[in-house]
Amino acid sequence: MARALSNAVASNSLAASIRTHFGLTQAELSQYLGISSSQVAHLEAGRRRATPLANLRLTRLAQALPPPDGQGRPAPLPPATEALPAPVLPLPPLPGPLAPALLARRQRQLARRLALLLRDERRLCQQVAAQAHRRWAGPVLAAALAPRPTPDPAGATPTEQAHAQRWLAALAPAPPSAQLPEAATALALLLVRRAALQAEAATLATLPGLV
Repeated sequence: MARALSNAVASNSLAASIRTHFGLTQAELSQYLGISSSQVAHLEAGRRRATPLANLRLTRLAQALPPPDGQGRPAPLPPATEALPAPVLPLPPLPGPLAPALLARRQRQLARRLALLLRDERRLCQQVAAQAHRRWAGPVLAAALAPRPTPDPAGATPTEQAHAQRWLAALAPAPPSAQLPEAATALALLLVRRAALQAEAATLATLPGLV
């Protein structure tokens, strides 16, 4: 049975934990709590106390947090991109001699391009992880806000149930068939470019003008 938290400070700290665990923005959480985004920010900073209704709603969501705050499971870890060893490409017999200055310039170009790719890779990884986190959080939130067979003062009334369902519907992403996995595709293409540049850099380092 969901019971309101008696300690307002605990409620305040839960707001940030709930947002982080479910990947919610302050605006999204505020819509469920029935308060403004700025009030959510004040809650998380400990400058305001939750209203009685917001406190009850925080309590319902908190039940889906992992222990010790709730009884739910930890959020899945985001997938990590693995940096594989760069292969040295087989080359035909090379003419010579080679110009070391030109080879060194190409090395510097490759280093700059790889640095930019790694920056973009981190950004895309964050986007892909956020999308996967939202897909995971949707069913967990729906289960947390589902009607309970036992008395539930935080969500038993028809009005409260209707409010929860409207909020969940607004959070729900488009059907998978209507989604284009743009971030995941962009990340895959970037990883291909990174592997190609790393292979070129590894092969370049073996040339007579640089060894």
